[in-house]
Amino acid sequence: MRKPPPRDDATLPFPTSPVSNMEWVPEGATPKQRLTAKLIREETETRARRLGMTRGQFLRTAAATATAFMVMNKLDGIDQTGDAAAMPIKKVHCDDPDAARELLDKKMFVLDVQQHHVDTSLYPDDAFCFLEFIPSPTLECPESIGQTNFIREIYINSETDVGVISGLPYGLPMGPDAMANTRDYINELAGSERALSQAIIDPKAPPGTPTSFDTLEYQVKTLKGRALKTYTYSYNGWRLDDEVIAYPMLEKAQDLGLKLVNCHKGLPAIFAPGSPESVRTTDFPKVVRDFPGLKFCAYHSGYFQGTEHPTGKTGSSEFLELLAAMPVKERRRCYAEIGSTFAIVLTQGPTALAHFIGQLLKTLGSRNILWGTDSIWWGSPQYLIDAFKTLQIPADMQAQFGYPPLTDKAKRRILGENAARLYGVKRGAERCSIPEDRLDQVQAAQGGPREGRDLRWYGPQTRRDFFAMLRRNGGTIG
Repeated sequence: MRKPPPRDDATLPFPTSPVSNMEWVPEGATPKQRLTAKLIREETETRARRLGMTRGQFLRTAAATATAFMVMNKLDGIDQTGDAAAMPIKKVHCDDPDAARELLDKKMFVLDVQQHHVDTSLYPDDAFCFLEFIPSPTLECPESIGQTNFIREIYINSETDVGVISGLPYGLPMGPDAMANTRDYINELAGSERALSQAIIDPKAPPGTPTSFDTLEYQVKTLKGRALKTYTYSYNGWRLDDEVIAYPMLEKAQDLGLKLVNCHKGLPAIFAPGSPESVRTTDFPKVVRDFPGLKFCAYHSGYFQGTEHPTGKTGSSEFLELLAAMPVKERRRCYAEIGSTFAIVLTQGPTALAHFIGQLLKTLGSRNILWGTDSIWWGSPQYLIDAFKTLQIPADMQAQFGYPPLTDKAKRRILGENAARLYGVKRGAERCSIPEDRLDQVQAAQGGPREGRDLRWYGPQTRRDFFAMLRRNGGTIG
């Protein structure tokens, strides 16, 4: 795998405002997020000069990530260290790349249950290009969001051990066969199990289409989909607790041996009419009760941004309220996945992030939260892994809101142990990190997972860019 030439024009180690995967419209940076970006640029530029590095070189170090966390703490007005800190950072971690690596390189098994890329063979004329508005001297669309760069960003430029490849509804921009092909290619490179895939089903899809109900058996038996993934906003919307539309799919999945049902919840899709209603988690209580042999996971944790929710709920509040009202026995079969949501809340600051994780811990416990990143859209997920390993729930939040502490044991569960249990992955298995290891060799040669990052994120951050891209794609994303 050819390593692209290094870029030195990046100004930030990670995005400081939300990045859309083209399902939802980004609102653009808030004044606080713009200030965050400005201060991170200034602080990292100063430290790069002090260390005799170029800006790009420093931005790829753990010290740059620590510096960004320090800035975010400062803007939140919270302590940098001690029990009152949300992301404890010392000055030495910002000034000394080796000290920062000692802080951030605490090895934990990472199983990312939400990964995406685009099947570029479906778009030979570059009709599907998430980055057309961002010129890149090294990665041109659509390859920047295709298979090769996906593998590079996830398995070379991050500490991800195992990933679950997920598609989108309608079989676009990547269908079940392409998902399985990428999974098999990664595992062939590795000589071990580094990637899994899911069965993607839209129960209202016409028969014979890539994600229709009649493909479920093929996706499980032939393509070896390890769990069911579905989107209740597809085909004008439906509900998990619909006994006519959804229950035959769930019964068939159960008959085929699947135990886990993953469903996109929250983050309404701009191109799906009525999706703010259809992506609510109000269907969880009944369907969980009616299928005692299945476990149900709300991808994105049912998170709503801004004023998107039909009744004015914010964040994951509705999902958490519904869970709290469920019998404990049924709640134990419910899971929250935090892909994109964790990244979005991080852009709001460490205090908001501590509240978000604290609320999930309080309602579900550390055994029922799954790590996901929604990458490749957010670029290399390494900064998200770093942020989660650094995060703690401040003591005053624990006392005031009843949040449990985010211990190392809880972090290990969330980052990988919970998903390993659900997907049947042996954490202690010998896992070549890609042949002896072609991906691991590249990672080691570049100095670790951070140093080769392209420092790009693969989706729009403003409404203007979103709709400009949509127009270039003929008014659709598919």
